[in-house]
Amino acid sequence: MKKTFETKKLYFGFPVFFLGYKDDIHGYNISTSSSAYSLGSMMVVAMRTKGNAITEITKHGQFTVNIPTQELTRESEIAGFNSRKDKFALTGLSYTVGETVDAPLVDACPVSIECEVIEMVECGALTNVIGRVTRRVVEESLIDEDNAFKTLEFSPISYIGDGAARLYRYYNDDFVQMGTIIKEIREQEEHKAE
Repeated sequence: MKKTFETKKLYFGFPVFFLGYKDDIHGYNISTSSSAYSLGSMMVVAMRTKGNAITEITKHGQFTVNIPTQELTRESEIAGFNSRKDKFALTGLSYTVGETVDAPLVDACPVSIECEVIEMVECGALTNVIGRVTRRVVEESLIDEDNAFKTLEFSPISYIGDGAARLYRYYNDDFVQMGTIIKEIREQEEHKAE
């Protein structure tokens, strides 16, 4: 039986990422977040409206989404808990400026996505940034000989928890290929119909 769960927050598993942006004070900077989704060429991220990231992205109209792996959990936390500071200096991470945007790609992240802002929508104390993906870069070791993404070899950090406690969780080796379950169901239905 389900019951009402009173909590201020409920994170049911979101990828941790470094939001990269041009920064008028520090040159380039990053902030850690876990609020993002992408569909086709659209990328949506959300951050605190009064935070440095939204202030700078509003000015410059460009950003990057950089996906770290477990080895970068320490740097993810440092970049998430040091507001308005030079987080590249604090974390020791290096970056390269994007080809299609004037924003940083975190070199240690195996996946980075360059985006241009289309619209910014305030929602209370948060702002949703809707962007258009202009370029995706992926570490060569994650691309197979058929130019397909090696999904099983990529293991981003997942953010899970509630108002009482939150944690970083890492992927395991269990998986199911999308479409195989429905295919099996349909084959069983066809077999029954014969």
